[in-house]
Amino acid sequence: MRNSVEIIMLNVFMALLYSSVSGQDRYNTEIFSEVIETSNVLFSTAVPEVQPGGGFYEFVTGYPLNVDEYETDPIDLYMDIFEPAEDTLEKRPVVIICFGGGFLSGSRDHWSMREIAIQFAKRGYVAATIDYRLGMNIFDADLSMRAVYRGLQDGRSAVRFFRADSDGSNNFRVDPNNIFIGGHSSGGFIGLHNIYLDKETERPISTFEWEQDGEFIPDQGCLDCVGDNQEYSGAATAVFSLAGAVGYTSLIETPDDGKVVMFHSEDDGTVPYDEGGPFSGILILVIGDDLPDVYGSLSISERCDSVGLEYSFFSYQNRGHDVHEETASQLYIDVIPGISDWFFEQYLIPEFHSLDGLEDVCQSNLQQDYTIPIGDATHWDWSITGGVIDQQSTASNTVTVTWDGAIANHVLEVIPYNCIDAMGISTTLDVAIHDASVNTFIAGVSSNWNDPTVWSNGYIPLPCDTVVLPASLIPIEVNLDPISNAQIRALYIEDNNHLILDPQTILEIKPDDN
Repeated sequence: MRNSVEIIMLNVFMALLYSSVSGQDRYNTEIFSEVIETSNVLFSTAVPEVQPGGGFYEFVTGYPLNVDEYETDPIDLYMDIFEPAEDTLEKRPVVIICFGGGFLSGSRDHWSMREIAIQFAKRGYVAATIDYRLGMNIFDADLSMRAVYRGLQDGRSAVRFFRADSDGSNNFRVDPNNIFIGGHSSGGFIGLHNIYLDKETERPISTFEWEQDGEFIPDQGCLDCVGDNQEYSGAATAVFSLAGAVGYTSLIETPDDGKVVMFHSEDDGTVPYDEGGPFSGILILVIGDDLPDVYGSLSISERCDSVGLEYSFFSYQNRGHDVHEETASQLYIDVIPGISDWFFEQYLIPEFHSLDGLEDVCQSNLQQDYTIPIGDATHWDWSITGGVIDQQSTASNTVTVTWDGAIANHVLEVIPYNCIDAMGISTTLDVAIHDASVNTFIAGVSSNWNDPTVWSNGYIPLPCDTVVLPASLIPIEVNLDPISNAQIRALYIEDNNHLILDPQTILEIKPDDN
C-alpha cells in the first residue's frame, strides 16, 4: 500500500511541477495577469560612493558631475523584485534592469524601468530594478571612466545576489544560469560592460590607483571586489541595451561572448548611435568638459559582425534618446517582445530533436513505441491524430501508441519543455499504415537496404512485406549494415543479386498469419 501512496504523491507532484504543459508560451507572451513586488531588497552593503566636488556647474544643475574621487561615503544598494503571481515554477530566468541618467541622476523607481520589470514578470521572468552609485567627473576623461566602472561593479553585485539566493534561501526561485542584464542609457552602459568588460586586463587604467588634484585615489578593486556575495560570479548571461554604448568595441572578442539585443535611434543626442562624445546635445553649454568618445549600437553591431557574434539590432530614425518610451507613461510595443524573444531564442528554448520510431507501419503491427531524445528537456506534451496513446506521462520522453488502421491521417506530435518551462518547437511525425505487399528492389546498382528510394514501395521493407531482389544482368549487392536489424515476411533472391549481411546484423524472416 505504501508504494501505491508514493506513486500517487509522485504523480501529484509532477502535475504541479509541470502544470503549464498545456500550450502556454511562457516568456514569449504574457501568461500571468498579476505581479508580486518585493520592495527595498538589500543586495549590496557599504559600497563607497563618491562625493560632490562643488563648483559652478554642480551648483547650477544639482548633479554630481564634478565629484571628488578621493572623498567617499559607504552606502547600501537596494532593488525592487517583480515576480509572476501564483507561479509555482522552481526555476525562473532573471532580468536585471538599470535606469538611465548619465551616471548623474535617475532612480530604480523610474516609471519605464518599473514597467519593463512588470511586463517581464507577466511573461514568467523574475525581474529587478536596481540601485547603482551615481557621480562622475565630466571634466576629466580618465576620471569619468571610474563612474562607469562603479556602475559595472554594482550591476555585477546584483547578479551575485541572485546567484547566492539560488544557492541558499531560494526565496526568488531563479535559474542562476540565465541571468540577463540591461537598461537605458547609462543603464545600457552597465549591462554592456557586464558582458564585455569581463577581465581585469580590460579595466581602464584610471580604475586602479590614480590621482586627482594632487590627491591619491584608491584602486576601485576587481570586478567582483565591491559589494556582497563576492564568492559568486557577477557575470550575466546576455544583455539588452536601450541607447547604450561601450568604451571600446575591442571588448567584444569572440563568437562565444554573451549576445546582445540593442535599440537605438539615429537622432539620439545623448548617447551616439555610432561613435562620438556623449551628451553632445547638452555639453555645448558646459565649458571645460572632457569626456572620452564612446561607441553606440551601430559600432557594436559592426564589431559583432567582424567577430561572428550573433546580435539583434532595432534601429530607428526618430525616437530620440528615450528609444523605449512612446509616451510619458507607455512603452513602445516592440521593446519587450524584442528583448524577450531574443533571450528566448538564444538561451531559453529547449533544443530541437526529431522523433525516433517507425514512419511506415504494418496493419498487422499497429502498436508502436516512439521516443524523442531527452537533450535539455525535462517534460513533454504528447498528442496524436489517428490513434491512441496507450502509455504516456509528461515526465517521459517515450510513448506507446496504437494506430487506427481504418483512418487516413496518422500524426504524432510532441512539444518539449525544459526546467524553466520554456516551450520548445513542436516535433511531428507523419505515419503511414500499410497492408501486406511485395516490396521489390529497383536500383540498377549496388545499394544499401535502408535507402527507401531503392524499393518499389518507396519505403524500407516492413515486417509485412515480401521482399524480392530480382534477377539482374550484372552482379548487384544489397547491404544491410550492423545497426539496421530488420524483419520481413518473406525473401526471394534471384540471379545475380546478393544480400550482404554484416556479422552483427539480424534479418528476421517471419511469415505472419495472413
